Amino acid sequence: MLIFPIFLLAREWTALVYMAADNGLAAWADSDLVEMETVGSNDEVAIVVQLDKPYIGAKRLLVGAGTSYELQNLGIIDMCDWHTLLDFLEWGIDNYPAEKYFVILWDHGSGWTLIPRCSFGSDWSSGNELGIFNGDLRKAMSSLYDYTQEKIDLFAFDACLMQQVEVAFELKKYAKILLAAQTLCPIQGFCYDKIFEHLIDDPERDEKEMAKAAVSLLVETYTNTQPIVYSALKLTKMDNLKSKIDQLANTMIQGLPNSSLVAVRENVQTIPIRNQTPGPDDEFIDMGDLAQGLDSILGNVETSELVQAYDQAILESQFWGDDYSLATGLTIWFPREYRLFKQLIDEYAGLDWAQSRWRQFLNWFYNLDDIRPNSISWLTASSIGKNNDFRLTWNAAFDLAPVTYKVLEMTDSTVSVFNDLCEDSSQWNFQGFTIDSTNAYSGSACFFSGNVSNLQNSIETKEQILLSDLGVLDIYLYYNTEDMTDSLRIEFGTFKDVHYGWSNGWQRRRVVLPPGNDRLMISYYTNSSINRGGCYIDNIEVKDLINGQYIREYLSDTSLYVFGKIRGDYGFAVLAEDKYGNTSNLSDFTDVLIERYAAPFSIPSPFQTGCDIVLDYPDSLQPTVRIFSLSGRAIKTFPHASIENKQIHWDGKDGQNRDIGSGLYFVLVKAGSFKMLGKIARQR
Repeated sequence: MLIFPIFLLAREWTALVYMAADNGLAAWADSDLVEMETVGSNDEVAIVVQLDKPYIGAKRLLVGAGTSYELQNLGIIDMCDWHTLLDFLEWGIDNYPAEKYFVILWDHGSGWTLIPRCSFGSDWSSGNELGIFNGDLRKAMSSLYDYTQEKIDLFAFDACLMQQVEVAFELKKYAKILLAAQTLCPIQGFCYDKIFEHLIDDPERDEKEMAKAAVSLLVETYTNTQPIVYSALKLTKMDNLKSKIDQLANTMIQGLPNSSLVAVRENVQTIPIRNQTPGPDDEFIDMGDLAQGLDSILGNVETSELVQAYDQAILESQFWGDDYSLATGLTIWFPREYRLFKQLIDEYAGLDWAQSRWRQFLNWFYNLDDIRPNSISWLTASSIGKNNDFRLTWNAAFDLAPVTYKVLEMTDSTVSVFNDLCEDSSQWNFQGFTIDSTNAYSGSACFFSGNVSNLQNSIETKEQILLSDLGVLDIYLYYNTEDMTDSLRIEFGTFKDVHYGWSNGWQRRRVVLPPGNDRLMISYYTNSSINRGGCYIDNIEVKDLINGQYIREYLSDTSLYVFGKIRGDYGFAVLAEDKYGNTSNLSDFTDVLIERYAAPFSIPSPFQTGCDIVLDYPDSLQPTVRIFSLSGRAIKTFPHASIENKQIHWDGKDGQNRDIGSGLYFVLVKAGSFKMLGKIARQR
């Protein structure tokens, strides 16, 4: 390594330029390096570059006036590995300490994602890109912050489309100002000669002054050349911006989307990612113009505060070109169609910004939700109390729409009434389906739907399946179909479960079936256009749940207090359902064993006119039931013949057929030495 006296001097700024040019931009990296050399480093400003080019490899350079000095030859490396970025930044800060740091990432850019390539950079040697949604950038910058305990003063992307709220949120903890293009930018990129000359002319400028000057220089450079938007964002204001977005989303989701809101989206400033002509089909829009549009139609406190928070976050924004006359400096993802939203929603979930309510707002806006809530992964029961009471608790099911829960109870055990490993068609009537031996979930074969146009294929059980109570269907599915068009349908009586899109491998589906005596049918329909992989089906089982019933529906909490359960062995399971009717898988059953006999209680409790009194006693006994006042006065006696399914109905009258008053009453269940005493209440 060559040592230069400049290393030993205190300086105001160190610029660390990460030029990932191991791709088709290599020639432009050379020209940008020449621009830097027209200025060069001095005692106050160090310009340090890590430059990687195809077949040559990477070098670390100190940019001087008229030339650059090689500090290290790194050979062939992966500039799109976040560890490589971290290593350069740590090395640069250690060897070129300064009061302020200006970090520039140089390469292709596409924002938080772009199918099929993603985010930032392209490294031909490795075939990699540096991701945003997968956390690559966040990992590099959080590790750097852990190392230095200091935020980068000015962070910049010399790349297209990177000034997005999703990208900014990845950096908000680790940098103060973000400088980037909101739009596609000219291939020449930053005007390094002008930017660094401005920095060297007055190195005591702070990061805000430098960012504002850079925005002006960049837009001035490309005026009359290409429509462009450059901006600088105050990352310290991002949390407040998220808070105002969340408040607005929570308010709007209480109602229904309307035509005025759709009109705002249709007319908002969009940011194209493949050309220079904005249009409503673009997936990215200007966040400030959206906020203004919402404020114009709603005019409430939430929209006003959002506009204010947005304005506070934008340090500087400038544009050239009528196509971007409404651009304000920050982009947000807002696809025009639900189909496009659905395609990327899983990747979007990896962003820090996804902790906002923006996904929920978009899902509400489209009003077409067909995504099932996540399954309940755990369900536990507390210890049994003295009143045969306990609490069921389960994890919240994530969904973009509000969810409620159904709690299912069964007694005794389940009975398997249909089971097929799908090795052959012996239990089915096949119409168009075939046996497939190439993609089985288990065993040697599975069922395959076919995958050509205009299909109406199906399989149906040869025999009817009898469910005396609720049942459970357990089935494994693997499908790749045209989303929201082709469909796999599972039907049993009035029950229907529809699947389409891509399952991303084998998926278990576990659903509740209604009582009935019907055939199970599975059908696959395609249209005349796109055909993909079709559907595979394996390991089908139907179980009858003995005394299966829902004991609570539309429950918003993730726990349920259960009391007064009669002696016996129970199983409990939970499923989630969103406001659009999409249901999660049924959870696994949690067993609860009640060993004590329960005290008698009334349904309802308290009661007004009449009630059913639930009794619990050994099956071998024939008890009588007596009702007493709190003072011990006998009110009414029920002989054993009055008991049906361990319940009696009381009309609220005494033995003389007179109405009794409001208050508490004792219920005594007695047979020989067996006694159980409970209390019930009447409220009139």
